Formats: sequence, structure tokens, C-alpha cells
Amino acid sequence: MRKIGVSFIILLLFGLMTLDASAKKVWQIGVADDSAMEFAIASEGYANYSAGDFGWEDKFFLIGHSNVATDMPYVLPGVADAWAGTSHTAGLRTHTFNIFFTLTECCGRDKWRLVLDFVDSHPVRPPLMRVVVNGKTFTSRLTAGGGDESLAGDYSKACHPQLELIFDNDIINEGHNQISITSVEGSWSILDCITLLSENNVVLKSNYGDVYLTRVEAADYLIQEGVSQPLLIGVEHLSGRPNLEVVLDGESVFTKTIESGSYLLEVPMPAVKTRRNSRYQIFIDGELQHQGRIERKPLDNIATPADYVDTHMGSAHSRWMLAPGPWMPFSMVKLSPDNQNSGWQAGYDPSFESVGTFSHVHEWTMAGLGTMPVCGELRTEVGDESALKPHNGYRSAIDKSSEECKLGYYKVHLTDYDIIAELTSTTRCGFQRYTYPEGETGRVMIDLMIPCEYPYILESCEIRKVGKRRIEGISQQVIPRVWSDDADQHYTLYFVVEFDRDISSFGGWNNNELWSGDSQKSIQADDFG
Repeated sequence: MRKIGVSFIILLLFGLMTLDASAKKVWQIGVADDSAMEFAIASEGYANYSAGDFGWEDKFFLIGHSNVATDMPYVLPGVADAWAGTSHTAGLRTHTFNIFFTLTECCGRDKWRLVLDFVDSHPVRPPLMRVVVNGKTFTSRLTAGGGDESLAGDYSKACHPQLELIFDNDIINEGHNQISITSVEGSWSILDCITLLSENNVVLKSNYGDVYLTRVEAADYLIQEGVSQPLLIGVEHLSGRPNLEVVLDGESVFTKTIESGSYLLEVPMPAVKTRRNSRYQIFIDGELQHQGRIERKPLDNIATPADYVDTHMGSAHSRWMLAPGPWMPFSMVKLSPDNQNSGWQAGYDPSFESVGTFSHVHEWTMAGLGTMPVCGELRTEVGDESALKPHNGYRSAIDKSSEECKLGYYKVHLTDYDIIAELTSTTRCGFQRYTYPEGETGRVMIDLMIPCEYPYILESCEIRKVGKRRIEGISQQVIPRVWSDDADQHYTLYFVVEFDRDISSFGGWNNNELWSGDSQKSIQADDFG
């Protein structure tokens, strides 16, 4: 892999495998009867979906505990459905069904099958479904349905679409598992049932008491000035006010009353100088809930308050100026990934698994200067946000598991190009590092017309190469009628780009025409870079 540094200054993949007919049902949500009557707010309560607080990322259906009639709505809205919270002022909202379950035993090396049966889907805008199984993503669009009558309980035109996912044994864990079902494009779908089948010998836990444990693992950092290595315990509150106690190697080291909400507890374990295996036990109201062994090892890194910040927070169905970019407070540069088309609340949303560009201005009504590392065929447009449309621009899909959104640092793997992009910034400068695949000629797109929330016009712009590693430019921009019919907002971006190696070739585009040479100017361009 090769790295290049840049500084900017502004003055269902669904399986084709087969599953043995002897596969056994592990669990099922709903009844396979071509009807949704057993689910919450059925048969015509879709207008009450938002009032029921369904579909949020922190909600879940726990197999063996949750109630189908109250906890799982019959309809999964799409991002096009205004009755579920999407509107001009509210912006795009995705909706998710999270399914939790725990296996106390999971023996075998055979495959699993997840079957999603639907009563119907929207007849014109069938949803693009994303299913994530313990971090592994599968995407496929439902077939078009019969009609809106199904939303109100009339299934006479229903088409009963189905999605079937077959995956390898190593995706499912002994212990906690999570399946998330999201509609990322299109409109609604109506559930019939969701079924998980397996050829393996498994034991499904069915009694959880007042809390549900999602993870138990040793942290890879120290706390309390280096004297403790935390044992991380993920906890979901189910009911009551239970008392959680942790016993480490026979000694009680932690107690806490669990109230409503989700927790990631840091149970302090004394730091060790040599590797050591310890036995932990987790008690709920005095009864043993979970036990196991944990490896402890010497560590050097001590966590600071900055390490607990997740800049993803607040970026879902939010505004242009709320994004996971690594920027400083009140800075001239607000560098961040953008993945949406132009329009209200454009910018970044975590539901999109792509990056169109990394742009440098994320103020309320201001935007501009996008940059993007690419290789291969030359494309001069950002491209569409749709997950399934053919690539019509230089946008790249990303590996969501590679995304790091730390305070002051952003990293992602651009899978279309096999490029690692890393971002950070100071008050007046953005720094980017691109790691290209060996053997590829790297290219950096510098785009002055990018998708944003308040679209602007390029009144005039200029870009020029002024040295072997240096580019300078100016972009005079205006947003017509930004607040009212008589309020046009004019602003100018001055920028310098410096590379850490020589530029081997330089050129660009002005509208639909390519240009070459050391400089280029344009007046009233529709697109320039």
C-alpha cells in the first residue's frame, strides 16, 4: 500500500447456497398466515407508528421476552413515508427492527437461514432492505407489492414478497446475537413473520429476568491513571430496579442498580504486569446470570475523556452542520464525509454505506470544496446516493465496520477503490492521508460544486498549479434567496492544497468539458473541478 498526504488551507447479497431440509426452527416472530393481525398497531394503525415510538435505533425485540402484540409493529416504514416521520422539515428518517437473542449452546459448522416473509410492500416504491447479522450486511430490494389497501388491513391485492438469507455458521455467536432490519430506500413493507433456521444443534435462552447482557469482554485500555483495566459489560434494562454484582476471582468488585436504559459498564480490574486468566461471575439480585473466563494482559494506553466521544451521535436524520467530521470548535475548516444527494438535511447520514466526497465547509448555509481519493476510470461527478444504482460518479461504497469516528480523527475504507482515507484538522487546516493499493495510479478529485443542503451557484472560480506539490484556487459562490426572496448570500472560498509528493499530472473539468494545463478559470459554471 502507498500513502499520500494532503493538507487543505482556507483563508441482499443473498446466498445462492442451499440449506439441508432437516434445518430446525430456532425462533420465529409472528405467524406464517399471510396476515399481520398478530403484530402491534395492526391492522390499520400505521398513522400511529411514530406515536408508538417504533423504529428507533435503540429499540429492540428480545426473543423469549418481548411481546409481538405490543413490541413489534406490523409495518416497517420506508424513508419516503411522511406518516412515519419523514418530511421537508423533519428530513429523512430510517426505521430499524433490532432483534436480540442469546444462544447458550451453539454446536456445529453448518449454515443458517433467515427468512423474512412479508404480507405486502409498496406497489411503486418497494423498499430496499438492509439486513445486518452481527455486523455482516446483506442488501436486496423487495418485489413491488399490490396496493395501499394492505396498510389498512385489506390484503386482497397483497403480493406476499419474501427475502431469504443463507449464511455461514461463523456469523452466529454462542451468547448474544443481533439482527437489524432496515429500509434504506423506498416505502413501506408489512410483516408476516421472521424465521431463523439452522442445521446446527443450538439451545436458545428464553428466561432473561430483569436485564439482558449484550457483551462481556476485557477493554484494550486502562482507566484511573493506569491502575485498572475495565471489564466491559453491555446491559439492557428490561424491568424493575435490579441490582447487578460482578465477582472477579471470587471477590466482589462492582455493584450497581440498573434502571431504565442501555449501559456499557466499566468494571475495574487491577492492571496486570503479565498475562493472566481470571474467572468472572455476574449476579442479578443475588442469582448467577452469567459466568466465564477473561484474559487480562499488560496495557500502556490510558483512556482520556476524548476517547469516549462518538462523533456519529446526532448525525442520523440531522442537518448539514451536524456530521462526524474531525473539526475544531469555531474553526474555519469543518472537514467531514458527505454521502447524501443535495436537498434538505443533505450531508452525512449513517444509514448510507458510501462516501461521495470529503468537503471542507459545513456551516448552516455554507458549503464547498470537496476532495476525494480515487483510482481507475475518470469520473467527474459525485454520483447518486442510491445503494443499488450503477456507479455514475466517483462516489465509493464503504466498509461500515472500518469507520472510525473519534474526536479529531475519521477513518474509512473506500471499498470501490480499496483506498484507506484518514482525516483530521486544525482550526484553519484540514489534513488527509490516503493509502492507495499497490500498482494503482492515485488521483485526487478537487470538486468545487458538491451536493449540500443549501445549493449554491458558482459565480466564478479558478484553480491553478503553482508548484510541484502545490495547488491554489478561489471559488466565489452565491445562494439565492437563502432566507427570503430578497436575501442572496455571497461568500468566497480561498484555498491552497499541498501534497507530500510531486504531482505527476494536472487537469480538470468545466461543465462537461475536460481541460488540461496548469490553470483554468470559469464564470457561471454548473460544475467545475
